Amino acid sequence: MGKPKTAENPGKAESTVKKSDRTTVSQRIEEVLRIRLDGAQFHDIVQYAAEKEWGVNDRQLRNYIQRADELLVERQDKSRKKVVARHLAQRQSLYARAVNAADYRTALAVLDSEAKLRGLYPTANVADLLKLAVAQEERVRKLEAETNATPDGTTPPIDPETKPTTRRPRKAGAKP
Repeated sequence: MGKPKTAENPGKAESTVKKSDRTTVSQRIEEVLRIRLDGAQFHDIVQYAAEKEWGVNDRQLRNYIQRADELLVERQDKSRKKVVARHLAQRQSLYARAVNAADYRTALAVLDSEAKLRGLYPTANVADLLKLAVAQEERVRKLEAETNATPDGTTPPIDPETKPTTRRPRKAGAKP
């Protein structure tokens, strides 16, 4: 490398920090990705790097974060089945951790989330829509029965060749 910065050598000072090799950088990016997925923010990553004695500055950490984010996008599954399977596996893992930690409230929340993901609970909107559809179907049947009734109270068979009437038929014995 170069000589230390002195009065005789006013150029750049010799760097005391060695550049990391590709394997080390890749491992660090994977670690940054893992802790980002756990919810770490930039300040958390700075603290993590200091604890691991990486000896990198903020700019390099931001590069690691950017590359970790790119790696995440690259790894995203396009298949819905794979995504659902991964989410279920993550919930099962969380459930196991919560039970082992005797955190039963969290365990129950994870089970609830998994059940919703599997579609075991009908949502409130679907239940309300179902009730509305049943009520609407009943009204339609009543209206059809009223409009298609003959004077003797029976419903005539539907003839596909005839055009449906839009007015109510007259009762027997009614004046025109």
